Amino acid sequence: MTSLSSLHTHAATTPPPDGRQKHVLFCPVCGHESPIDGDWLVESTDDTQRLRCPECQNTLGRHDEQ
Repeated sequence: MTSLSSLHTHAATTPPPDGRQKHVLFCPVCGHESPIDGDWLVESTDDTQRLRCPECQNTLGRHDEQ
């Protein structure tokens, strides 16, 4: 599973596909696009946050809180 921090690093080092801005996340499963603070579903537990697609429920990333 990919952490949110590695998603950020990946976005900073890899040019976005044509027509997409860096601050927009997209789901690789269904293609849903939204700003980072857009309609993504954030699931929090005591020590982890997961980012899910609102369309297909795919998990885009997980962040372990320290």
